[in-house]
Amino acid sequence: MHGKQERCINIDWLEVYCLEPVETFPMNAEYFRSNGYVVKEREYGTRVYNEMFEILNDNGDPVLEVRRNPCSGDSDFSGLLPQSCHLRMPNWMLYQQNPVRFLMDFILKHNYVFKRIFRIDICYDFVYFDTGDDPAAFVRRYLKGQYRKINQCQLTAHGQDNWNQCDWNSLSWGARTSMVSTKLYNKTLELTEGKSTKPYIRTAWMVDGLIDNPITITKSNQDGTMKPVNVWRLEFSMKSSCDGWIDIEKSKGKKIEKQRIPHRLPLFDGKDRLWERFQDLCYHYFRFKHLEYVELTDKYDGGILEAVHSDGRKVLRRKDRCRDKKLFYFDAGHHFTQLAAAPSDRKANTKEDILERRLRDFKARHPSDNVVKACDIILDTIDLDKLQAYSPEKRLREARALQTVLKWKLQGDKRNVVELLSIVNDMMDIENFY
Repeated sequence: MHGKQERCINIDWLEVYCLEPVETFPMNAEYFRSNGYVVKEREYGTRVYNEMFEILNDNGDPVLEVRRNPCSGDSDFSGLLPQSCHLRMPNWMLYQQNPVRFLMDFILKHNYVFKRIFRIDICYDFVYFDTGDDPAAFVRRYLKGQYRKINQCQLTAHGQDNWNQCDWNSLSWGARTSMVSTKLYNKTLELTEGKSTKPYIRTAWMVDGLIDNPITITKSNQDGTMKPVNVWRLEFSMKSSCDGWIDIEKSKGKKIEKQRIPHRLPLFDGKDRLWERFQDLCYHYFRFKHLEYVELTDKYDGGILEAVHSDGRKVLRRKDRCRDKKLFYFDAGHHFTQLAAAPSDRKANTKEDILERRLRDFKARHPSDNVVKACDIILDTIDLDKLQAYSPEKRLREARALQTVLKWKLQGDKRNVVELLSIVNDMMDIENFY
């Protein structure tokens, strides 16, 4: 066991299908400009829509993507109407406070006719399973056949074949056409190897206690040293075929019941509701059984053959009689922090990254005190500059609070981020706070 487990739950994709109201059709880029919005149009559309544009905030960051004017119009083949459109929230906006409410308010304000959720992804980030299992070790045991999955058994795995063992960093279940697809993967690896640093995800991890330093994705040890952290993500992606209802199995004692959940936006509005949806999906789509055998005898319980696959004098036990592999403790002491504001996605400063790598290499090759001290001063300055990417712009109070807490954490403060944010907010009420 690994003590209290820090968690981060969020929506990672949100796209809806709507119809533009007849009264204000067409609701193109010019319509939104005339209503006081800043709009950035793309020169080309998509395979389905002729027009695509983004609505920007005061910082020039996209807060909503609109795709409209279907290529095929009212074609019977596409099922689209001239008023058809898709609204999608950019990834960074989904880490803001109440993103679903933001989208619902936008739809209501402009009288869109909501038809269905086209796609929504729920992601759950953690370092260890509740039972203490390391995700990487669990994946290796699963692929060696120690466990078998219930439901959605079409599997794709990605990893690296090392000399001593295969390290798997991503597993996904379900076909492309599946109503729900499931994915378990090393999110730290994706962030450090990808082109985008996604500061809003790293900031959310820091606030929820998974990491202490969002720049290096590390956490403080008891002795004050920093250790790298592998944050894993369990993600459920629900497609438009979920429209109407999702059948979920729920366990009540020994009895398993089916519950139908309406697939509508209010069900995903807020962290508590996201946690409920995650549990529903996890019980049905992320459920494993220990692979167990029974002795092969001339008589079987009730005259029913347990399995047809044999292993010497043993046969596989029926799946429903095998023990569950417990990974999560549902409805047990989970608390999720909601950011008042999250930083937007900014492009990395390539020149500074190159300078940082060269300085670290130079310091390693010239370990004299003066050289190390000079390099450390420059590296510390680069780190402080990077902090700007991990706090929201033009939200002065939130930005100053996050920057102050980040500075304290980098200096080795062992208190959790939520406690530090509370202290900083109290201090900011004092006049002349810097």
